[in-house]
Amino acid sequence: MNPPLAWSERLKRYRKAKDEATARILMSAPEKTTLLRAIPFPGVVIILGARGEGKSALAYEIMYKLHSSKKLAGAVLFPAPMAKQKQKTLPKWVKVVSSVNSFPQKAVCLMDEAAQVAHARRSQSAEAVLIDNLISISRHRQQLIIVVVHHSRKLDLNIIHDSDRLIWKRPTEAHALFERDEMQLFTRKAIDFFDSLKTDRQRLSHCYVMDFHHLRFSYFTNGLPPWWSEALSAGWA
Repeated sequence: MNPPLAWSERLKRYRKAKDEATARILMSAPEKTTLLRAIPFPGVVIILGARGEGKSALAYEIMYKLHSSKKLAGAVLFPAPMAKQKQKTLPKWVKVVSSVNSFPQKAVCLMDEAAQVAHARRSQSAEAVLIDNLISISRHRQQLIIVVVHHSRKLDLNIIHDSDRLIWKRPTEAHALFERDEMQLFTRKAIDFFDSLKTDRQRLSHCYVMDFHHLRFSYFTNGLPPWWSEALSAGWA
């Protein structure tokens, strides 16, 4: 009968098995899914990617699809001076707010260009603390919080840790180079996925998804909501 393994050896083998399991997941092809299956409700979703690759369009499409399927309200954060102007470009069931405190319950709540209000260097600002609190209780308030930003280094780290899904529209090599260390590998996986697509049209319509809780990868395609306008993609101009 062999003597029992020492704790240190058992821990070493355990870590090796976990590392191998993670490597298999990372090297496997993402599964095809749909927008509605990929997006949790309630939950927190971060949309990342380069400028002009359709991040804002995806966020509004998520809002539209969840309104159509679950009758959820929508809300979008814009600075107060432009709130009235932006409200005219949106359907009546989407409310424009100028503070995260005004996000309604049981709604899809969008923070586009989120670095403007949740920047990593302003993590102790009053607005950033409000956002942290909002995300912490989003499940109780029946909210889907959508955060749109170019790359995760711009965001307060707490938002990333509390997210349910990371979704990439096509990133650039520069995004991978200057990402947070813990995000670089995942961003490079997203780049590989978009590089595998044959046309610019495909790359613009596809979304690469990371289930942040279960470390699963998938992809889906998105279109545009019927009321989409380019003005919405430049909301903080």
